[in-house]
Amino acid sequence: MKSGLTRLIPPKELSRADREIVLQHFSRHLAAYRNTAELYAFTERSIFQINGQLGSRIEDDFKTELNRWAQKLLHDAWVVCQEPGLMCPELDPLADTSTAKLPPLPGPESLSRLLNAILFLNVTTSSQYSARTRYFLSHFFTIDEQAIISTLKNPKDALQEAQQHTQDAREQHAQKGQVLRMAGIGLGAVAGGVLIGVTGGLAAPLVGAGVTTILSWLGIGGTAAGLFASGLASSSVICGTLFGAYGARSTANMVSRHTREVRDLAIVPVRTRENHETMGVRLCVSGWLSTPADVTAPWTVFGGDDTFALQWEVEALQKMSGALTTLIKSQTMKYIKAQIIKRTILAGLLSALSPVAWLKIGKIIDNPWMNAKALAIKTGAVLGTLLASKVFGSRPVSLTGYSLGSLVILEALKYLAKLPPSETMGLVQDVFLFGTPAPNDAATWTSIRRLVCGRLVNGYSRGDYVLAVLSRASDASWGIAGLQTVDVTGVENIECEGIDGHLQWRGMIGRCLQNCHAPDIIEEEVAAQLEIVAQTIRKDMPDISGQEVEKTIQNGPGDS
Repeated sequence: MKSGLTRLIPPKELSRADREIVLQHFSRHLAAYRNTAELYAFTERSIFQINGQLGSRIEDDFKTELNRWAQKLLHDAWVVCQEPGLMCPELDPLADTSTAKLPPLPGPESLSRLLNAILFLNVTTSSQYSARTRYFLSHFFTIDEQAIISTLKNPKDALQEAQQHTQDAREQHAQKGQVLRMAGIGLGAVAGGVLIGVTGGLAAPLVGAGVTTILSWLGIGGTAAGLFASGLASSSVICGTLFGAYGARSTANMVSRHTREVRDLAIVPVRTRENHETMGVRLCVSGWLSTPADVTAPWTVFGGDDTFALQWEVEALQKMSGALTTLIKSQTMKYIKAQIIKRTILAGLLSALSPVAWLKIGKIIDNPWMNAKALAIKTGAVLGTLLASKVFGSRPVSLTGYSLGSLVILEALKYLAKLPPSETMGLVQDVFLFGTPAPNDAATWTSIRRLVCGRLVNGYSRGDYVLAVLSRASDASWGIAGLQTVDVTGVENIECEGIDGHLQWRGMIGRCLQNCHAPDIIEEEVAAQLEIVAQTIRKDMPDISGQEVEKTIQNGPGDS
């Protein structure tokens, strides 16, 4: 199987017509993606204007940055496709987005290698990997990010493999009586012209003729060959920028600067391999903790990208977990659940509860819930600062959380949405939020939708009576994202079945992510989570069925 540099080289057998077809499809899909992103910004401005605020500046700045990104990516594709036409096409506002009448694309292997080449060129010439680039390319067709990493981290090995590839081809042609004149492509030329000093951390910026000759033989010529060679020469710098390890900056140091705002804050690994970084990173945030292990335990359902968890205010989250367990076992909550089983409308039921019943609920949840919620808001602002500082390097970040963990993420995204688009363009790829205890107001969610480059998923449960009570008791709001849809263009609303109490999110998060078609979910981990965690949580919840329903209702909510 091909590896490293050879997987980034477009097949030589692709004709010029084939490459022009790829470029046509590429540009039209890119125009469609650009138009959708601009629609999100337009929607945000419309909401701002309805609320009497000015949003045109943000929209204009966003469109400028968006079109700069899109034109750069199209230019890279044009170079890889051997520069058909006199100049790179312009992705103007009226660019064609229809692909129905275009000729079919080349085969999967050829197309994948073309896209790999485009990605390598884009990453090495910009020294970053935009979340928009990742989302767009991965939805256009399959890309091989591991080949990019392998080549960037081991440029000498990649070139040795490429030279062996050309040597094998030369011998095959020689056996057929063909003479190839390939002067100066030995490893001596490669080492002398390109990679002098690479073991010291930085490769020489000037590229010798040996590498461009190898690239030409493999199928890359002209402008692309020079840019590829330059990318190989500066690979150590690019790796440092991508993975956040360049210079003296480190994740631990960056996080420690913010301990004044939040006393307990750390980014801890869930699933990573030393010296095997991925091109994207995932950060997960738990909403409460039965034990400190719950910081990372819910997120072992993820494979693929490097996965980290945000550890925040462990003591407060453990206190809140205990308070929620006490609340669920109270007579008032049993009464509410029994009424729901009889299909009583939740809003009407909660409105009918007496002040004494609400007072009893308040005594149980007031301090732990409100304290943890306030800390979640503070933590979210700190997380937003860390993300803006590119704590994970210049690579796409995806965010996932449940309950107050979702609130942390939401607050971080709100912080980022207020920054200039030039500082946040291509920062966040996908966001999955479940049981979010925050309003579903359009202003907040349209700003976030403009910021997120890929999917924005709101996972909710209409039957989460515990969240309904918590929300009603704390801010008197019915419009809660974790209980209902968020009616904003581009937000995916996924109703999660089987969640009839807020604590169940912990044991069901893997299944909910699976139902949302989140990437890189490990089925065995989901099954184990359902079998062990979900069942344990369900056993701790009051079992109200059959005659117990009528009996619980007759006993009332415990307000006397």
